[in-house]
Amino acid sequence: RNGQLMNPRTAAVLDEQIMSPNLSTALYTQGFRLQENYENWSKQRKIKALCDVMGIPECGNPECGDPDPSYELTPDNVIKILAIQMRFRCGIPVVVMGETGCGKTRLIRYMCSLQARGTKARNMLLMKVHGGITRKDIIRKVMDAVKRSVLNATLKVKTVLFFDEANTTDSVGLIKEIMCDGRVNGHPIRGLGSDLHVIAACNPYRKHTDEMIELLESAGLGYHVRTGDTEDRLGSIPLRQLVYRVHPLPDSMKALVWDFGQLNRNAERLYIRQIVSRHVANGSLPTVARLVDVATAVL
Repeated sequence: RNGQLMNPRTAAVLDEQIMSPNLSTALYTQGFRLQENYENWSKQRKIKALCDVMGIPECGNPECGDPDPSYELTPDNVIKILAIQMRFRCGIPVVVMGETGCGKTRLIRYMCSLQARGTKARNMLLMKVHGGITRKDIIRKVMDAVKRSVLNATLKVKTVLFFDEANTTDSVGLIKEIMCDGRVNGHPIRGLGSDLHVIAACNPYRKHTDEMIELLESAGLGYHVRTGDTEDRLGSIPLRQLVYRVHPLPDSMKALVWDFGQLNRNAERLYIRQIVSRHVANGSLPTVARLVDVATAVL
């Protein structure tokens, strides 16, 4: 309002004059309601907004509206899916980094299911990368994804190849070539950027605390080689002192990394609130005044 950034819940002014009146009017004309509290949107309304951006036509069958009723579609997840779609459109490689369990794979699977709703297309190919993955394995998966994208293109469905934990293999340079150069072993990848998109998820580079390192080394589990003698290092840090055993990302990928972080208290509160609200709506929990607020606070 009046170019001010406001908290939709408290109406408190967060920043002054961040938007001109002309831009505000133009956004309003295009259907953007900046004053709305998107946390109060229903799941169907969020899905409708995603479909509008992703170019997914309305489906006449009500059963194909929500591809996964058990998935909690929070405003944060909506923003992340929209950001991924914008990167696809702009041809920017999608490289996400976050702690194990922060919801990277589930979010991408939901996005792909939404893209394929109303069809039986298998449009997400997941490669669980680990230290034993070789260049041949990666190339074979890319070729499978290209073939699948050709089939899905006939259904007007985009295909996504997802490298999970991409920085756990020493062949991460090949993944960089695929994502940043659009090639595999120097050869262009058919349909990349139009019918086929590639996403890579990386584990964070985080060192154990000194206390944890001391506990691990005193346990004797594979620590018969002294820290100073090990050759497996990330810079000067032994890999065994890292929370995740990861390899350095190529420089051209570092600037593309998008930190998913980990589940903070606010996001956790929203997840719990949506889960409780869903159980109240379907009758699993009684309809009691302020039950959702109290249960969310307790959990």
